[in-house]
Amino acid sequence: MASATPGTSAARPGLGGPFRWLWVSTAASNAGDGVTRTLLPLLVVASHPEPAAVAGLTAVNMLPWLLFALPAGVLVDRLDRRRIVLWSNLLRGAVLLGAMAVLAGDRPLAVLYVLAFVLGIAETLADTAAPAMLPRIVGQRDLERANGRLSAAQIVFNDMAGPPVAGLLVGVAATAALATGGVLYAMAAVLLLGLVTVERDRAGQATSGPAEPVRTGIRAGLRFVLGHRTLRLTLAASALYGLVFSATFSMLVLLSHRTLKLDATGYGLLLTAGSLGAVGGSWLAPKLAERLPVVRLARWCLVASGLAYAALGLARTPAQAAVALLCNGVFMMGWNIPVMSLRQRLTPEEFQGRVMSVSRLCAWGAMPVGASLGGLLAEALSVPAVFVICGGVLAAGALLLLAPLRADGYDGPAVQAGPHPRQNSDPSTKE
Repeated sequence: MASATPGTSAARPGLGGPFRWLWVSTAASNAGDGVTRTLLPLLVVASHPEPAAVAGLTAVNMLPWLLFALPAGVLVDRLDRRRIVLWSNLLRGAVLLGAMAVLAGDRPLAVLYVLAFVLGIAETLADTAAPAMLPRIVGQRDLERANGRLSAAQIVFNDMAGPPVAGLLVGVAATAALATGGVLYAMAAVLLLGLVTVERDRAGQATSGPAEPVRTGIRAGLRFVLGHRTLRLTLAASALYGLVFSATFSMLVLLSHRTLKLDATGYGLLLTAGSLGAVGGSWLAPKLAERLPVVRLARWCLVASGLAYAALGLARTPAQAAVALLCNGVFMMGWNIPVMSLRQRLTPEEFQGRVMSVSRLCAWGAMPVGASLGGLLAEALSVPAVFVICGGVLAAGALLLLAPLRADGYDGPAVQAGPHPRQNSDPSTKE
């Protein structure tokens, strides 16, 4: 397997033309995500300011991940992944542009919910298919670099650029924000036309022979994940991280307001500190993965992330909180990027979509539960206690769950990944 070893940091060629097309398409779609995720709550609040209505929008938007994540993984493993991402982006663009006419006047809550649900279905397909394409585009030893650059694009365009743009556009007209989101998704679809040949051969192989029922495909994917110790334990750690992240993030605004005495601008600056740390981590994690064993790097970054959450709960000044969030952003990427690359590397070609769908289901499916637990803990103890307790649980859980794994995460020849045209010329890229 391509484990990280000292001395592999020599200059390497770029990730190639196909990856550049995927990157610019991902950047456009993430900008669309940033606009729409800010826009839809604003539209609901403007016409239906009840807390239940706003909470319902989030639930409806996340529901497709619970309902369709596993079937989406089967479809991604059977069909042309490039076309799945392309058509998903086209659907999102068409829905947003079509909603301009419907939402120009009155904004019925049912229409906003339907819009959020349809966008959620398309997101489930696109976000499952795009990472599953990566091992065939860049080869195995470049997965950390590629995932790092895609993660940086997500943070910059989705978390940092998209929300303020959406806020400005809504101030002008809601239709302008809808149009911007629709155009960004359409651009993302068009840019994927640059990926002409990478997925074509795989799609022909995937569709050869009779197609098994979707339920059978789901069972096969779950058996593969549960039967592979590295995948099973890292997915359990991802579920734990989803619980901790949602429990703490749901209370961050209260920590900012009650404990740190910050206004809305100060809260926004705290979020920016975390995003800047994540951007730095997306650059640093691939470099560390070239020098350190992948599982060891991921494990200790997850432990450090837990300690950063605890430090955030103990912070008594805005500067201390900003440093804790900045560090947590770095450590979050130090966990996410190596472990995602490891899963891609250990998964055979025919299971890439299903493993990705199970991964998203574990992490995202845990978030509603974590948010509820965070609220209960804050009511029973205090808001800072949520961060200290959750941080300690994450650090201890990371040590317990990941300690049994080998430093390289390799469990044997049964997990050999499919061939890639760039692999055979370099023995260091083989499992």
